[in-house]
Amino acid sequence: MGILPAFKRSFFCSPVREDGMKLQLMYEEGFVYTDMYVDRRFEGYKNVVHGGMLFGILDTIMWHVILMESKKVTMTRKTEMEFFKPVMCNTPYRAKGKLERIVEKDVHASAWVENQNGECCAKVSALFREAKDIPIADWVKGLDFSLTTPEIKAHFLSLLEE
Repeated sequence: MGILPAFKRSFFCSPVREDGMKLQLMYEEGFVYTDMYVDRRFEGYKNVVHGGMLFGILDTIMWHVILMESKKVTMTRKTEMEFFKPVMCNTPYRAKGKLERIVEKDVHASAWVENQNGECCAKVSALFREAKDIPIADWVKGLDFSLTTPEIKAHFLSLLEE
């Protein structure tokens, strides 16, 4: 489908936030992903990306894949993160996520970081719940659609009709 809109103030995705990561999230066939190259500003140990930064990236990806697959605006409730291999600074990786299942109010998703050989370096599984008391119209107004396709924009604007 294409490039997802970025929340204008997002540390992870905003294309204009100078201190942010400027990740460009893509949606395709049930997955959200981003190709990432994390610099040493986010180092936790010598040339290794801080685990908290990886969690933030993966949480953002899961949130977006849930929205794309279910049209539900959710909030993270519970997570479990595993680290298998160090994710190195200044090295290309792909972070990817998918919706696992929805059981009543519980929305389950997972996301992971792959190296260039397709090996999983870190993975998070999470439980999300639908957000309460968040005006969808205000949230949609905070999105930057400048890089998205008309199809993606229509998907997000359809949230206003529900």
